[in-house]
Amino acid sequence: MGNLRQHYVGMVCAVVCGIFNHLFTIAVSALCAYMVSLALEQHLMQSWKPLFLSLGVLILLRVISYFAEMWFAHDVAFKVLADLRILLLEAVERVSPAILLNRRSGQLASTLMSDVELLEWFFAHSFGSVFVAGSVSVTLLIFLGWLHPILPIIMLAFLAVLVIIPFLMKKKADEQGANVRKELGDANSVTVEGLQGMKEILMLNNVEAYQDKNRRYMEKMYVSQYHYGRRLGTEGALLQLTVGLSSLCMLGVTAVLVFKGQLAFTYYPVVMMVAGLAFNPVLELCNTARNFGLIFAAASRVFQVIDAKPLVEDKGTPVDTSKLESSVTFEQVSFRYREELEPAVKDISFTVKPGQRVALVGHSGSGKSTCVSLLLRYWDPESGAIRIGQRDIRQMTMDNLRELISVVLQDVYLFNVSIKENIRLGRVDATDEEVEKAAKTAMAHEFIVELPEGYDTVAGERGLSLSGGQRQRIAIARAILKGSPILVLDEAVSSLDSENEAEIQRTIERAYSGFTTLIVAHRISTIMSADLLVVLDKGCIAGIGTHEELFNTNKIYRELVLPQICVKGTEG
Repeated sequence: MGNLRQHYVGMVCAVVCGIFNHLFTIAVSALCAYMVSLALEQHLMQSWKPLFLSLGVLILLRVISYFAEMWFAHDVAFKVLADLRILLLEAVERVSPAILLNRRSGQLASTLMSDVELLEWFFAHSFGSVFVAGSVSVTLLIFLGWLHPILPIIMLAFLAVLVIIPFLMKKKADEQGANVRKELGDANSVTVEGLQGMKEILMLNNVEAYQDKNRRYMEKMYVSQYHYGRRLGTEGALLQLTVGLSSLCMLGVTAVLVFKGQLAFTYYPVVMMVAGLAFNPVLELCNTARNFGLIFAAASRVFQVIDAKPLVEDKGTPVDTSKLESSVTFEQVSFRYREELEPAVKDISFTVKPGQRVALVGHSGSGKSTCVSLLLRYWDPESGAIRIGQRDIRQMTMDNLRELISVVLQDVYLFNVSIKENIRLGRVDATDEEVEKAAKTAMAHEFIVELPEGYDTVAGERGLSLSGGQRQRIAIARAILKGSPILVLDEAVSSLDSENEAEIQRTIERAYSGFTTLIVAHRISTIMSADLLVVLDKGCIAGIGTHEELFNTNKIYRELVLPQICVKGTEG
């Protein structure tokens, strides 16, 4: 929690104001009780002016201290909330996409939202409970001891019982709290996945099966919260029983002291009022302790993400990218996603020369996208090296690498902002004219200007208001605007029809003439546009050459493209 140090001043101020708030609250009630006892003895009129003046001052001080406590506590809480969300997003960016191997996106969303909000509640309402309860209790015990030495002993015994109860149930609370947060995260995951995949669920007529799955997860969430709530109720009942027994005991003992003349009757209602209110800060602490299971579970989930170590460390030194040759070389690269799995790629070696267009071809699962992921440093190879120019990509910074490569992936993500802003993500300082020029090159300009608000039209959540082909054209425009010397196309034209694909291919060739291009493709037209083909099979290179060379000599390549050639010939 080192990042909280900057908020220490606010935390201390919140605790101090909380102590004074409780003390002034008790003082107001105690003074009122004292005035009632004076009235019963007909002594109030003798000193009503200073008493009422003191009461007014105490009420004013209580209002001020309450306002200050809420101000400081919530100020700290919301700053911590913002800091944690920033840290979480930075952590996700730092360890992505490896973090998604063991976590569902809904679980991450639950951590980013509900877990962090629970911690905000803790800092806003409960963080200073220990200090407040301790300070207020000690002050009141001293006051009761001043009235009679037996009173603080009785109070201390019951206060000890109050504090012990939550600790006796701590183990079960921790287990139940962790289970509640886990089941809540799983339920959120199912909901998020359902929203993201609703179109597929409806098209596949899978609504009933998804609803059954959703019900199962919601039932598990309910059961976990039911057991947590039942334990919470039992613990709360024991706390209230302790407070009730304490009040009865104090009532009887104080009455005996008054009857024996060891305590003035004037202080009898004061003692009862103070004894009752003295439990409030301790009860607040106990109520917080009752929820420690949830709080610790939420904190654990948050800091598991924040403290996660990236599989790829950015330890390279900055380089002048303008002086690097734009060749891409794989040297005996091997990689597996998990130790227990077979290698995704094995001893891969090939070179993309500056200005050359090289296509990676192969059946699904052959290792094409893995090669792209390794080039982008989503992961580092177990052995071998990937170089841009003569420099190992691990020896340059991630910023350098991202500056050198523009990417158009198969799954295009558009943000819920204008088309113009989505394209401008390629280069945030680009002018409107440069954005429009990139769109024209990507053949996106014509459909954009026909939209209701042209380039200012909002793309919609994940760009779902646009067709797949339109989204890919915008992604291509984004890559063109970025202007990196190396372009990676991962099935970038897969959603386009044949005519538009051919036009996009021509525009990309024109826009990236002289640039290094690595293509992942299945379509024969895309494959044949490449200068060189690298055939992958089960993670290994099965052949390297031109279309004509491989078609005549490579069985795997021929099996891959022959059906497409036959279909194309039939259509012709």
